[in-house]
Amino acid sequence: MKMIASLLLKVLVKQFYIINAGFFLFLFFFFFGIINGGQLISYHQSLILGIISSPVFMGLVWLAWMLYNIKCIVFCNSIIKAEDSSYIFVLKALPAAKQFVLYSIVAALQYLPVLVYSFFVITMAFNRSMLLTGALVAIYQLLMIGLAAGILFITINKNMPSVWIAKAFTSLTVRKRINVGYYGFLPAYILYEKKFAFTVIKIFSLLLLSVSFVRNGDQFDEDLFSIFFQLIFAAHAVAVFYCVDFNESQMQFGRNLPLNLLKIAGMYLFTFCMLMLPELIFMLVNNHSNLPVINILLLYLTAVSTLFLYTAILYGCGLNMESYMLLVFIVFIMIFFLQKAGFQSLTLLGILVTAGVVFKTNYYSFERE
Repeated sequence: MKMIASLLLKVLVKQFYIINAGFFLFLFFFFFGIINGGQLISYHQSLILGIISSPVFMGLVWLAWMLYNIKCIVFCNSIIKAEDSSYIFVLKALPAAKQFVLYSIVAALQYLPVLVYSFFVITMAFNRSMLLTGALVAIYQLLMIGLAAGILFITINKNMPSVWIAKAFTSLTVRKRINVGYYGFLPAYILYEKKFAFTVIKIFSLLLLSVSFVRNGDQFDEDLFSIFFQLIFAAHAVAVFYCVDFNESQMQFGRNLPLNLLKIAGMYLFTFCMLMLPELIFMLVNNHSNLPVINILLLYLTAVSTLFLYTAILYGCGLNMESYMLLVFIVFIMIFFLQKAGFQSLTLLGILVTAGVVFKTNYYSFERE
């Protein structure tokens, strides 16, 4: 039993964390790395308080947890179906109860980051006498682990996933032929190829906006909102990297076409307008006079311009991720202080002009490092 458990831990758990190390570093960076050390605890306390106080907020978080669980299930499913993984099926010789215990351990260890954070959610709920909320979170997590363990059991014992699971996974990857046009290439790529990363970014973004506009709507804190909005910019830096990488690999033929530089820049700007549209709609719907509408529109345009500046930076640093993230952090600091000083319109203009100049300077001389 111990040898079998050790085998499963190496194949399904250890490999899962090794392969997804970049994903976990990304999450750690945006949830813990950017926040000032002195504000880290209060930031997460506010976030957890928003989760347990708002059903909508809680629903979004549960959706994020479910998507992460699906990611774990898909990984296990792909490993089990691999040609060199036939040895895993010797587990069918074990009694069903022992199998389910093993698979539950595997599921719990893969799901551990969520379990750790949900522990603090449950603790705060109980401390505030929100016993039903805390119990619902605990039951939900048990269901997630049971779901993953059950799917592992079905996959191994039937030598294939059940029909509905197969259809569910297939629906995540099926592509439909849609004539999107030149300006639609990048949005379509993000929605089809990078849908999981896109979903994580949007959930993170809307959670932060929910804290400012929903949870703290009656006592709107502009300084906290300014920090949150900068974090939203930084989170979308990953999507910008995907866009530039796709354009310079899968769409590299575009450099041989008679395309005006303005049209290429327009493709990026159109993509970023589409990417930031959910945030704009959320702020307009949940504003309740916290900010003037013109300020919200300026913030939206600033966000689009900042993402275009990230694009120009990527061309300047040759898609080097280390240099890119350093420059993103510098831009984060600069924009934060400019907006805090009240120069909203000048900040927007400065970002757009800087982005245009840097993009024009580096686009044709671009070489991947």
